[in-house]
Order: sequence, then structure tokens, then C-alpha cells
Amino acid sequence: MSNNEIFAVATIGIDEKKSEMNIINSVFIISQSRTPKFEFHDTGAKKKPPAMVIVNADDISAVERWHAYHLLHKDKTHISAIMIGTKKPDDAKYYLGRPLMATRLLALLEKVVTEEHGYEPAPAFEASIPDKAAKDKATASASIPRNSITALVVDDSLPIRTQLKIALQSIASNVDFAENGNDAMQLIEQNKYDIVFLDVILPGMDGYDICKKIKQDPARRKTPVIMLTSSSSPADRVKGKLAGCDTYLIKPVQHAVFEEVVQECLSAASVA
Repeated sequence: MSNNEIFAVATIGIDEKKSEMNIINSVFIISQSRTPKFEFHDTGAKKKPPAMVIVNADDISAVERWHAYHLLHKDKTHISAIMIGTKKPDDAKYYLGRPLMATRLLALLEKVVTEEHGYEPAPAFEASIPDKAAKDKATASASIPRNSITALVVDDSLPIRTQLKIALQSIASNVDFAENGNDAMQLIEQNKYDIVFLDVILPGMDGYDICKKIKQDPARRKTPVIMLTSSSSPADRVKGKLAGCDTYLIKPVQHAVFEEVVQECLSAASVA
């Protein structure tokens, strides 16, 4: 694993005995099963400064300590600040309002390291997205009319959601997105989807749990569910089979394979 996939994060003014620290810790635990990974900064004398600092913006002394710390290190390394508070400070580039939510914090941490610390998210696809002519050809040859397909993508990575949105343009006329399991279940209960894409690792309810709920619902159990994963371990495949998923796609996926698998799932569902 390269050095730019693990990022140290310090906190200033966050009470270690209160719920916000528990939320931050839970985010770091979730990140250990994915990339990028986040961990608490080791304050040992020989350790380099953290990539980021989470600052309690409602505590004046904490903000002052951050400015002093930043001034001390600004000529040596770049440290990003995430301000947490009830009101956004005028000079805050990255800010989260209270109450703190784990999914939003994880998304913001990933945004910061992507924008400021050289992290490059793993692509969802190996091949480039086909040009317009190729998309038109694929649409024309599809066995299911595009305007009849609705899809749900559940993935907490913004880059992955964006790539899937582009990839599904030639297949689905409507695509909804969810960043976590709770939001996904709300959408599933409110809508009827022709196909669902689930990331395996999600904050809170994971992809396996969502898949089980879909397949246990008589009204939705025929809905094709494609699990998205960065791992090809046999254990993951067994979990997916037990959850009832229709197939796995291992990221990064070849675009041609993606379209072929999606069309096969849609065709099978249409005659089921």
C-alpha cells in the first residue's frame, strides 16, 4: 500500500469523552476496510505532522491553538483543517455543522485528501467510458428499452457514484443515488427499481444487509442486485450468495463487462 492511502488526523478541542470523538473513531474504523484509510495522529516526537486537523470551531481556544499550530508548520508541510461547529467560520474552507454525522465526515475527509493531499480514488472502471457513438450503438442493441429502466446506486464514494452515473447513461433513464444504508432503504421503500448496485462496505448498514432486505421482500426479491467490491476473496462471494445478490463486479471493472452483466441481469429479471 502506498503512503498516500493512509492519512493521519489530529483533533483540537474535541472532548475525548463525548459522542463526537466516538463518531470520529467510528469513521476511522470504517475506513480501515477501504481506501483511503484514516487514523489518529501519533504525537510522538519523531512523527511528522498530520495531514488534517479536526477543530472545534465553537471553542475559541481550540481555534487559537489551531492557528498557532498551523503557523508553526506552514513552511514545512501542508495541514488541512476541518472546522466543526454550529456556525461556519468566515475563513473555513472545510466545515461540518453540528450535530456531527459519520457519513458526512467520512465523505469530507475523502474530499480533502483528494483535493489537497494527492490521493487518487481507485476508478470504478478499467476502460474509459465509451464515446457517444458507442453508447448509441449499445443502447440500440439493448434488449430492454432504456426509457423503462430505473436504477439505484448505493456507494459512499462521490467519484464512484459519478463514474457509475456516466456508465449508466446508455442503460437507464433514471438513476438515484444513496451514500449509506439508511438512505438506500428509504429510497427502496419509496420507489420501484429495475436494478440495484450496492457497494459492499458502507457506513452503518452494509451492502449485504441491504441486499438481504431486498431479497426478503416479496415485492422486490426479483430485483437484480449487483454487489460492487474491491475484493475478490471467496469469503466475500459466500456472503454475497447468502445475502441473495445476483452477481459481483470487482472494481475496477471493464466497461464492456459492466454493460454485458447489467443487460444479462435485466433480461433475466424481465422473463422471471
